[in-house]
Amino acid sequence: MKLLDILREQINFRTFEGMVQVTYDDTENVANLAELLRALPGVTTVTTASGDGMNKETLKIKLISQKEGLEAFESFKTNAINKYNFIKDVEIADNTIEEK
Repeated sequence: MKLLDILREQINFRTFEGMVQVTYDDTENVANLAELLRALPGVTTVTTASGDGMNKETLKIKLISQKEGLEAFESFKTNAINKYNFIKDVEIADNTIEEK
């Protein structure tokens, strides 16, 4: 395969934005939580939308992926729960996922 052929291949990455609610144990703080989530594959931005003070945070997450929106957020959820043992649950607001 020639370099020109490789450059011509079109890989379509899409950007999605959506809201998630993360439940975590009290060993972590919100700022650290956001930083750790930014380190997950495909995550470009994490913005704190609101927190209820009961170890739950609502976050706006922006992802890049080759997958469909909901599938990309499901992968994000799986990665977050598997990688960080202090994360108890991630709820995805399906109706907030939009392509940017």
